[in-house]
Amino acid sequence: MIVVQTKSFRLGIRFSFLAVLFFMLEISRSDWGLWCVSCCILHELGHFTAFALVGSRPKELWLEAGGMRIVPAAGLLSPGKEAFVLCGGCLVNFLSAGLLFLLSCPRAAGFHLFLGIFNLFPLKSLDGGRLLALLLEQKAPSAGAIISSGAHWLCAALFGALGLGVLKMTGNFTLLLTLFCLLFQEK
Repeated sequence: MIVVQTKSFRLGIRFSFLAVLFFMLEISRSDWGLWCVSCCILHELGHFTAFALVGSRPKELWLEAGGMRIVPAAGLLSPGKEAFVLCGGCLVNFLSAGLLFLLSCPRAAGFHLFLGIFNLFPLKSLDGGRLLALLLEQKAPSAGAIISSGAHWLCAALFGALGLGVLKMTGNFTLLLTLFCLLFQEK
């Protein structure tokens, strides 16, 4: 693990992130891996911008096999501000997709659109899973954790089935690898 620390911020890079990144770049044999990484970086910058807009800042950024994870600074955000921060990454991806479509770059726009939509699925380690848990915590505190967990495992099962179908039809296992990394993400 590589850790870079300043007075108020820590950047952590786990070796699993580097392994997955280099593996994906190696098997792609095209530029799509670099597009995915750039989309992810812009996504995280959206979260950082949202933090700044609500008057807060993150304490840590971890690069892990399952992607990038931001750890908020001490002091809880209000549910509305937290939801805004969680939506910041997807919003940047959707805005980038729109701009790239207007600039006649449909492939690049597609990467942003896909990442924005993918992050809204209710897996616990994705923005959508955290948004669902936050909403349910506010609206149905007693049943929220059960509903959120059920949505997580249903989504995981659907992605697993889709990943197996894609693997069988095309030989591409990246969806299964992504799902595995998200389900067993380091904390």
